[in-house]
Amino acid sequence: METDRLKLRLIMPSDAEFLHRLMNNEKWHQMIGDRGVYSAEDALIYMEERMDSDLNKKGFVNYVMIDKSTGEYVGTCSIHDREGVDGIDIGYAILSKFEGKGYATEGAKAMVQLAFDHYLLDRVSAITTTENAGSCRVLEKLGFIHKGFTSLPNSNQEIRLYILEKRNWQQWQGS
Repeated sequence: METDRLKLRLIMPSDAEFLHRLMNNEKWHQMIGDRGVYSAEDALIYMEERMDSDLNKKGFVNYVMIDKSTGEYVGTCSIHDREGVDGIDIGYAILSKFEGKGYATEGAKAMVQLAFDHYLLDRVSAITTTENAGSCRVLEKLGFIHKGFTSLPNSNQEIRLYILEKRNWQQWQGS
């Protein structure tokens, strides 16, 4: 899958070092949380236990985002079916050096399009912390509406819940 500037491909075991770097980025820890991935080997285990199981059980996917012009790894984007979130949700994370350049918006937009066109969903959710103003802006830019707060299992942190209805997306896209 491609966007204007990004190549998106399924995450693979060879991406373990990149995933380790991304998940130990200061922003990841601050906004998403520590997932216990402290080495490339831990990243491989995380992929097998968390990402591969989503693909095998639910058919949902995790992609790496690669800048088409430079070949640099930018971040990840994904579709999830997780407890604590009303409906299927999208996710994205980028390395700090790529923040503020529209890559998160581009990756998130691709996931929304995938959710509506491939998975034939009528609505998509997204979650983020209140402190993550950049992520809130990405979601609002794509037409998501803040619908309240939720929390994920085994967490007492309240997170913002956003919803995007397919009919609103189509209007936003000019369809």
